[in-house]
Amino acid sequence: MYFEQSGNGKPVVYLHGWGCDGSIFASVVKQLPNYCNYTVDFAGFGRSVEPPIEGYSVEDYAEQLKAFLSEQELQGVTLVGHSFGCRVAMVLSAKYPELVSGLLLVAPAGLRRFSFSRWWKVRRYKLSKFFARLNNTQPQMKYASEDYLNCSPAMRATFVKVVNADLSAYAKRVKCPVLIVNGRQDTATPLKHAKQLNKLIANSTLVEIEGDHFALFRAPVAFANTVKNFVE
Repeated sequence: MYFEQSGNGKPVVYLHGWGCDGSIFASVVKQLPNYCNYTVDFAGFGRSVEPPIEGYSVEDYAEQLKAFLSEQELQGVTLVGHSFGCRVAMVLSAKYPELVSGLLLVAPAGLRRFSFSRWWKVRRYKLSKFFARLNNTQPQMKYASEDYLNCSPAMRATFVKVVNADLSAYAKRVKCPVLIVNGRQDTATPLKHAKQLNKLIANSTLVEIEGDHFALFRAPVAFANTVKNFVE
């Protein structure tokens, strides 16, 4: 797993969202030279190799992160996750609490809630695949989600496994201090999901901010101060 390290001090590991890589945190870690900052690229993103064709689950990504922490001889780290990265952070913290001292979850994903429009879109795509096999043609990709279409063929199985995972059970097992930050105008991971996650994680605090899914990244100094205050 590709990573970059900068600074010295308490270890902080940054976990990026879907479609991004560790470089998205570059402007944030630049403000934090007094911490040992690790920005990683998950498998299939940035400079890391893709998962096998059968795809990775969130648990697989958590195991890779565990191996990385072991290789770097890190324990009791603060994990700063964004969106998809929060999924991995929660699973790792729930399974291996000794490795994590705190979670800062920004626009967290990981709760599966029923949506009729999503269900219908998935159903239409599966039907198009079924009839395509019967007629020996290609399925109608217009029914697939934009994120799915943007995936490489090797990453599509991973995408399906990740987005279909409901991590509520893992969230309930997280025991370390957790700060959840979510934008009020976030449509990718709505505020109502952050509120539900706040109820599931016993030792968590929710902070609402103005802005969308990437609001904190547009204010790197404020983001860095949030990290510093949480770690300390």
